[in-house]
Amino acid sequence: MSAEVQNNPDAIKTEFIRVINDFSHYLSRQKETGNTFLDISEESKAIVNNWGSISRTQDTFSFQGSENASVFIIDSEGNFFKGEGGALLIKILNAMNLSSDSVFICNAGDFRSVYKKIKAVAPKIIITLGTKAGQSLLNVKQPLEKFRGKFHEYHGIKVMPTFHPSMLLKQSEYKRQVWEDMKLVMKLSGLKNGS
Repeated sequence: MSAEVQNNPDAIKTEFIRVINDFSHYLSRQKETGNTFLDISEESKAIVNNWGSISRTQDTFSFQGSENASVFIIDSEGNFFKGEGGALLIKILNAMNLSSDSVFICNAGDFRSVYKKIKAVAPKIIITLGTKAGQSLLNVKQPLEKFRGKFHEYHGIKVMPTFHPSMLLKQSEYKRQVWEDMKLVMKLSGLKNGS
């Protein structure tokens, strides 16, 4: 794609429509010739099969933990305490003298449900893990690096945006920044840690 097209929204739209039309024409020609076998992924097949139908799927909302918890975590990825990222989150919480059972955690999939849950739980503090959670809750468009590391407010509740543990697995240089964020959370929450 030329630089001229990349910087022009109308040109991008026109180019996109051209590519879709070319692909549609290609599929029609394949069908006419009897070639109905396409070597594509299952996800791509589903998209092709549902082409033109209105998608009604929404991100599902899931959560776990005590609704009486003073610490509320919104997870951009929604894996909670699973996998390597989840194990790292448990280590971070343990270092804060918290456990996975002592916090309330939810995914950032459906923010209407997140807002309702925050209102119902009324936590003392909210931690957002990752860009999606932070941007959505605080209604900002900046990269996470620009607004993490300091408290924000959501309906009078203190919010600490920070990097997601899965990112720390890929870029360990952010671990120190997350720990500094968590120390601020501990100080505000009255939590004590061993280091």
